Amino acid sequence: MMMKTKEEKSPARILVVDDDTSILKMIQILLQMEGYSSDCAKDALQAQTRLTEIEYDVVISDIMMPGISGIELLKFLQENSPDVPVILMTGNPNLETAAEAIRAGSAVDYLGKPFTTKQILRTVERAIEIKTVRNENRRLTAENERYRLHLEDLVEEKSAELVSAYDFTLEAMVAMLDAREKATGQHSVRVRDLSLILGKTLGLSSSELDELARGTLLHDIGKISIPDAVLLKPSPLTSDEWKTMQTHSQAGYDIIKSSARLAPAAELILSHHEKFDGTGYPRGLKGDEICLGARIFAVIDSYDAMRSVRPYKDSVSATDAFEEVTHCSGTHFDPEVVQAFLTCQPALEAAVHWDNRAEKHR
Repeated sequence: MMMKTKEEKSPARILVVDDDTSILKMIQILLQMEGYSSDCAKDALQAQTRLTEIEYDVVISDIMMPGISGIELLKFLQENSPDVPVILMTGNPNLETAAEAIRAGSAVDYLGKPFTTKQILRTVERAIEIKTVRNENRRLTAENERYRLHLEDLVEEKSAELVSAYDFTLEAMVAMLDAREKATGQHSVRVRDLSLILGKTLGLSSSELDELARGTLLHDIGKISIPDAVLLKPSPLTSDEWKTMQTHSQAGYDIIKSSARLAPAAELILSHHEKFDGTGYPRGLKGDEICLGARIFAVIDSYDAMRSVRPYKDSVSATDAFEEVTHCSGTHFDPEVVQAFLTCQPALEAAVHWDNRAEKHR
């Protein structure tokens, strides 16, 4: 076989491990003649030290050595440098030793002593080819992982954009509904934001807060089905008109239930006029029969209504509104929700500044 010149040979770095000094020197000289960079270790313990300091492309190791055996060194490599191929040498080759070497992990070839120059050089070349393939596989794996992470980031970014656009569309739609009733001052968006403050005080999870946000924002979506003659009537409603008005809860439920994304909020929309003592509508639910989101909304909606200026009334002071909510604990409102409301009322006031809004309307 015609040997390759030093310039043509890949500058691989090889560690040779053997307790026989003459074999060490012979292999090292041969490798250097072939253009490889080589180091020697007289036993496996010294080899372990070198392997922690230097990155090798191939390890050539005797199996039977004093102290730590070549098989133990192989196991050390499998744990610490699994991509480094190992060529094992032995003067007493047998199938059991070969099988143990394969089970240990990183061994890619097995040489029986004595071996020819041609044998060891071919074996080294095959080992380097294996290392090259492993490196390429590792590079491709790393690139695939980076690409996967990039795709995840891209999907997350696009999802966030879609969610933002989706929420903007919902806000625009409910703003038009609010405007239809005239001078409600972004009521639906406001009660959503305030309900989230109360929901967080109650310790709701992220998914529960998302459900609460959509349900409170869309609580009056069913009013789209109510005729203007009823919805915008300036005088008190008749009995029949009031029955028509009450259908908006069911209408809203039916609209939202048809959307997979919004369906979890449908129960809040259906129940947002229920009262804790069972005197609400449309089903007359009582206590815990009412979903928690609707119980939260009931407190916030009432407080916002009292604190806001409407064409037909002035705003109620924070103190008076606070007392009214407390007074209705156990009747209109869930007492536990009211307790949480008492804790976060300052945060609600800071979020909206109803008094400043009232001044602007005077």
